[in-house]
Amino acid sequence: MEITDSNIMLISAILLAFSVLIGRAGCRFGVPALLLFLGVGMVAGVDGFGIRFDSTEAAQLIGMVFFITIISL
Repeated sequence: MEITDSNIMLISAILLAFSVLIGRAGCRFGVPALLLFLGVGMVAGVDGFGIRFDSTEAAQLIGMVFFITIISL
């Protein structure tokens, strides 16, 4: 898959929506949200669905955007 701005936004939106759904389900069962988000990251990573971040700059940008989002909430 070619990495473009549109693909990054699409993958980010899907992962965010999936994480919110998993977080709500985890709250119902009393599982910590951080543990569930870690699981979502592992499933979406190289060993799961195979999302690769060959570009360190793109991985850093995505990580910083999500970090700022988490801190601002």
